[in-house]
Amino acid sequence: MDKVVFLDRDGVISRDSPDHIKSWEEFHFLPKVKDALKMLNQNGFKIILITNQSVIARKMVTPEGLDYIHNMMKKEIKESGGRIEKIYFCPHHPDDGCNCRKPKPGMLLKAIKENNIDPEKSFMVGDRMMDVKAGKKVGCTSIIIPSELGKKEMIESSVKPDYVAKDLIDASKWIIKNYESLNS
Repeated sequence: MDKVVFLDRDGVISRDSPDHIKSWEEFHFLPKVKDALKMLNQNGFKIILITNQSVIARKMVTPEGLDYIHNMMKKEIKESGGRIEKIYFCPHHPDDGCNCRKPKPGMLLKAIKENNIDPEKSFMVGDRMMDVKAGKKVGCTSIIIPSELGKKEMIESSVKPDYVAKDLIDASKWIIKNYESLNS
C-alpha cells in the first residue's frame, strides 16, 4: 500500500488569487514548495492533488487551459526533483451541489478507489477548513497551512486539524516524522 499525501493546490502549492488563477502566467509557486515535494517523494510518499477549480464552471478557463497550467506545474516540479502522481479537480460552481467539491469528499473517494489507497495511512494538506473537513470525512490525517480565511474558519469550526503547519516544508517534515507513529 502506497504512502500518500493529498494536497490542495491554491494556497498550498501556488499563491492563491482572489480573482482565481486563469493562466500559467498567473500561477506562482509558494516559497520552498518544490523542495517540500521533493522531500516527500524522497521519503516514499506519492503526491496527489485534490483541488476545487470552479474557474471551469465560471468560464474563466477551458478544461484544456487548466490542463496546460497543471502540465506546466508538473514539469517545473519534475525539473526540481519532485513528482505529482495524479491531479483530481472539481470543475463545478460552488452553488452546483456536486459531490466532488470540497468539503465534500468525492474527489478523495475517487482517488482512494482508483489508486487502492488506505485513507487512514494518508494525509490531506490544505489552506482552508474545507480541505481539513474533506480529509477527515475519509479518515485522513489532516493538516492545515492556514490562509487568512483558513485562520478565521479554524476558530469557527468544530472540526480541528491534526496539525497546523506554517508552510509546506513544515507540513512535510511533520508528515515524515510522524508517519510511523500514526500508522503503527
